[in-house]
Amino acid sequence: MKKTQLLTLGALVMGAASGFGATAWIIGTDDTPALRLAPEVFDIYGTTGTTTFVQEGNGPSNPLPGDPNSPAVNREADDDFYFAGVYNTQVDGGAAYTPVGVVTTTEIAIERAVTNGDTDNRIHFNFDGGHTASDVFTFSFAMLDLNDNNTGTGQYDFSIAVNGVNVGSATATGANIGTRFTSDSFTLADVGATAGPGFDNYVELIADPAGSSARWANFDYMTLEYEAGGAIPEPSSLSLLALVAGFGLVRRRR
Repeated sequence: MKKTQLLTLGALVMGAASGFGATAWIIGTDDTPALRLAPEVFDIYGTTGTTTFVQEGNGPSNPLPGDPNSPAVNREADDDFYFAGVYNTQVDGGAAYTPVGVVTTTEIAIERAVTNGDTDNRIHFNFDGGHTASDVFTFSFAMLDLNDNNTGTGQYDFSIAVNGVNVGSATATGANIGTRFTSDSFTLADVGATAGPGFDNYVELIADPAGSSARWANFDYMTLEYEAGGAIPEPSSLSLLALVAGFGLVRRRR
């Protein structure tokens, strides 16, 4: 698939708490130490439920759009996880595919890991209709573990993309388990997105073992966060913004 380089400011941040005020969606729990729950909680704009991290199929990676109805059975989920929504329009600018249409229920299963044979994971969602052109987003994730036969040399280099647009990278090793990796910031226009239902937006994580001894690495959580109006909060205001994060939507003042 065609990739386009994002032209925005912001460097990848490792190990820092988010400075953004609200959560668009999250799968799993951002906890310390990192723990796997069964099932895991998800939240998308205040709508909550559970999904199960299941054993990956070991590849090969499947093409878009994937199946929005994977069973919660090991090795039977594909690379594409769908939140409930309407997916009628391709927005990524890459090779043409037919979106899946209406997804009435958030998928009950998501691949739990990347392996040397199955390196791709995509999260499909609709941006809430209340977002504006000035809203700024970041995507973050952390790893639960990394298996490299106890050699201490395992490594996965992740590229992070939204709608085929590169928004950062991250390197996962055994030494930074639980570290929060955060993308560059981006707007709807940066990634060709439109607020509201109907558009097949997706975050994509592609892992490369980079010739290392890595065998697999499990995800702890994945989350998309935003700041309405593009204002990045000062440290003193973070506690106040945390109070509104649970509402799932911050609207622009009129």
